[in-house]
Amino acid sequence: MSEIDDGFRSGFDAQSRRLRMTDATARQLVQPAGSRIGPRLQQEVQLMLVHAGSMTVRIDGGAPRTVPAGQICLLLPGHTEQIRFDPGEDTRETLVRGRMEGATDRMRAWLTSLRPTRTLSSALTYLAREAVVTEQTRLTADGALVDALATALLWRFIAEFRNLPAALPRPIEDARMFIHRHLGEPIALADIAAAAAVTPGHLVRMFNAHMDTTPVRYLWDRRISLGVELLTSTGLPVGSIAVRCGFKTSFHFARKIKDATGLSPTELRTSTARTAPEALTAADRTG
Repeated sequence: MSEIDDGFRSGFDAQSRRLRMTDATARQLVQPAGSRIGPRLQQEVQLMLVHAGSMTVRIDGGAPRTVPAGQICLLLPGHTEQIRFDPGEDTRETLVRGRMEGATDRMRAWLTSLRPTRTLSSALTYLAREAVVTEQTRLTADGALVDALATALLWRFIAEFRNLPAALPRPIEDARMFIHRHLGEPIALADIAAAAAVTPGHLVRMFNAHMDTTPVRYLWDRRISLGVELLTSTGLPVGSIAVRCGFKTSFHFARKIKDATGLSPTELRTSTARTAPEALTAADRTG
């Protein structure tokens, strides 16, 4: 048994399972090259997913830790931190933050003992993106849904540390990361399987066994999710969004959006009224 798992078992009980995040928010940010934050005393839980660029984090005066693109960093309340962003390029990140409730003293100590960074899995990416989309579409259920997604993101982070390597087989993680990175491109099952280094048939069986779906259905679900995000957070024409999400025609895109939301792309955009130009940069770079 690893030290991480052993420490978790010693601090994990029925009370610990009440750990959750409240008053959560989720957004995509672009940090200018060379910018800094802190020193500051952290008041919340923050999960920072780095998609481009990098940042260097120093916690409680300890050794600086570099967080490159493709990693996530957990910041906990009660600790002093300094953050410096990549001096050579802008850093693009997703930030999910909120208050931590229900944490026992032993759970807090265990979380503090963790290495605060890890490789960004497709599951972490997906949960953070869903939290962002939920806020952008205002389908938050008065904040309860964002809180639930933020809590799920924190527990996924915990679970991946407790179960190194992550519970999902590596080919599935590789396939999902490939899909997330190539949503706008004309990719087929064979391309996804090649990225996962397995045969198409084997990959389909793995997805069915572990995720109750297929790679191709997963691909289209993610394209629809990105389509909703761009419709509700940018002023891009519907046709342009369809292309960016990997749809060959606007008609196909509109039909899938209506199947998923009950609204046409225009109706969805009008209902959310989120077409501010400043939202374009962050959302348009996602995908």
